[in-house]
Amino acid sequence: MTRTVQLAAAVVAIVLGSVLALFATTGPAVAFFSGGLFLDVQVQSPARLVARGAAVDVTLEVTCNSPFGADVFVTVTQRSGSGVAQGFGSDNVGCTGSGEQVVIRAQAFGGKPFKQGTAVASAEIFGCNNVICGSETDSEVIELRR
Repeated sequence: MTRTVQLAAAVVAIVLGSVLALFATTGPAVAFFSGGLFLDVQVQSPARLVARGAAVDVTLEVTCNSPFGADVFVTVTQRSGSGVAQGFGSDNVGCTGSGEQVVIRAQAFGGKPFKQGTAVASAEIFGCNNVICGSETDSEVIELRR
């Protein structure tokens, strides 16, 4: 009887684990929420090429409730010929507690300009309240357009 109970428990654990994995991978991105602080950032596509590829304007959906605002960082990486075009940008945003679109300019560095096509954009939001600090990230494949 003990062997049957163990086998049944193992089957139940496997089924529950599979169901949890299925729903965890299809749900929305999880935002940081702790100690009354809420932070979330989502990269939007497409991004806009600026100054013939010297920079990219990346739109982000930002939600936060920090009384001090939040710092937002974005990096963009794109294959360019046999090399890689990369850019970085940041800004401090005010937090209203509801979703807002902000545009962060990622300026190219390293000598390669951005071009039309796909790229990887990663964003991070960092903020604090009187109790705790936290951050949240998002990374997406986006289109770069003129």
